[in-house]
Amino acid sequence: MKSADRRLRVFLCHASDDKPAARTLYASLKSVPWIDPWLDEENLLPGQDWDLEIEKAIRDADAIIICVSKVSVAKEGYVNKEIRRALDIAEEKPEGAIYVIPLRLDDCIPSFEQLKKLQWVDYFTPRAHERLLKSLRLRADALKIGIPKKTSTIRELVAEDDGLDLYRFIKIEPQKDSKVSYTFWIGKYPVTNAQYERFLNAPDFANQIYWLEFPKFNKNCLPIGGWGSSGVDWLRDELWKAGTKKICPRKWDHEYLGKSNPNNPVVGITWYEASAYCEWLFQNWIALTESKASPRLTPQLIRLPMETEWVIAAGGDTPKNRFPWDEAGKATTSLKEILRRANTRDSEIGHTTPVNLYPLGKSPFGVMDMAGNVLEWQANFVDKDQSYLGLRGGSSKLSQPFLQVSANNFIAHPDSVGQSTNIGFRVVCLPK
Repeated sequence: MKSADRRLRVFLCHASDDKPAARTLYASLKSVPWIDPWLDEENLLPGQDWDLEIEKAIRDADAIIICVSKVSVAKEGYVNKEIRRALDIAEEKPEGAIYVIPLRLDDCIPSFEQLKKLQWVDYFTPRAHERLLKSLRLRADALKIGIPKKTSTIRELVAEDDGLDLYRFIKIEPQKDSKVSYTFWIGKYPVTNAQYERFLNAPDFANQIYWLEFPKFNKNCLPIGGWGSSGVDWLRDELWKAGTKKICPRKWDHEYLGKSNPNNPVVGITWYEASAYCEWLFQNWIALTESKASPRLTPQLIRLPMETEWVIAAGGDTPKNRFPWDEAGKATTSLKEILRRANTRDSEIGHTTPVNLYPLGKSPFGVMDMAGNVLEWQANFVDKDQSYLGLRGGSSKLSQPFLQVSANNFIAHPDSVGQSTNIGFRVVCLPK
């Protein structure tokens, strides 16, 4: 008989140099209702004997995740002591039990011989977190730890079983008193590095069809024609200056932000590049994964969201201090609860995280990652002179008040990459 009350106790073993990655992993596991992760800075209390408490936590753990990187394997220190403890306890477990799970944060070479015979999780590869959860679930099943039905599948925790979740669009049908009177579909997540890389590697990346006549909207989100050749002109100037045939995101090779993190939101691109991606997605819709992920959607237009659309998808901006995940008329005030739902400056992660890392942060419509992680480009101007475009959603660099739905005081020029580690985007589709 399984226990629905007890959660799987998971100890996170890591070096101090890998603390940011351990925090990210802790936040992800903490959001899973049947997992109780243990991280020193979260679980150790002032005045406790930390050596004694860590020893106890390791012995009480149902599973131990050992995080290593090139930096940590090159150093000797307390983490090696923790690893030795874990491996000693593992000898007491039944043969074949999933107890110690080695996890590589980068392409390092571990030094412990006992770990080399175990299957590693390469956390820098696609769908690694899903594989980690599958191992932990097997451990929970072996210990007869009950998993609530609503969270019993990987689908609701990280990615849909069919592998299409990150490409899905959500249908938004506004209420009759809404500022938007039409049905639209919005990306369930911000556009990821893996998604944008398809456009970047397309042989016709610089085809002007993707860079011409972006739809233009004023500060009231009303259409005012098109952008003409502004996008093409910008692209030609940048290609000439770079001497290349394509323009990579400005942080494309960054260790924590770029292409080696496929499920992180793409950053380091201008409004022009984001808009061109939207047109490329529209022109190639049938051949792309998005059409399979949302088979009922046949777009007649794909573009960046207007602020009115974005706010509706986030559940509205009333009251002014509400967050996207809040129920109608309520607003979260607990910082602890906010940190369970969004990547903000207070999380101290310091960089972007996978767009599906915070399932508790979904809006009433089920739209994810609308608070924190990255600011999102909007389609409309925010000033009467039509110089600045809106940005929504806060970021990993901003504290929690800036994650509120009503926090709309962020603006940028269309060619701006000044906040290139903070700005990403998501996509809106208008159906036939």
